[in-house]
Amino acid sequence: MVGNFDNLSTEVFRRKMRPHAIKIYETLWPGCKIDDLREQGIKVHVLDKEFGIDTLSTFTSGQWISIQEKYRRFALWSKWKDFTQEYINAAGTKYKTPGEWFHLGAQIYFIGWADKNESHFPYWFIMDIAKYKLLIEQSGGLDKVGYLKFNKTHGRASFYCIPIEVIKPAFLVTWRDMTIY
Repeated sequence: MVGNFDNLSTEVFRRKMRPHAIKIYETLWPGCKIDDLREQGIKVHVLDKEFGIDTLSTFTSGQWISIQEKYRRFALWSKWKDFTQEYINAAGTKYKTPGEWFHLGAQIYFIGWADKNESHFPYWFIMDIAKYKLLIEQSGGLDKVGYLKFNKTHGRASFYCIPIEVIKPAFLVTWRDMTIY
């Protein structure tokens, strides 16, 4: 089973792009230590499984922040310019379970779109998850800010596509100017 997970195209892409996300973190927070909570493959770390925390970044002071990450392919940026929020896993099956939206306990969210050659992230942002959640709640829910779609591959998840402009108030840092909002 582990071999099957490791060979999924999304997992291969994630591992390929991971060093580029780390480079961004190290630029933003010099000297930080990055711990990937997904290194065990399908043996999901409890912080990832229960709270959507993929990474811990520990600063030189010993303080840390928790990060949820999403890496997307270039074609998705050039075509849609949206953020996708997973809603239900195994949607439409007897195995359906609440998706990431219901487990999102990380402090920040890193979203990056790879370039055509998958050699770096020319487009990315870091979002404050508490601000994001409040923004969605104050807007009336995910269905009021985005539109529901279904992934027909891998986990068969349903997700909401949310235009970037809608969630911009929750941004902390972007690729454009590397300034704090």
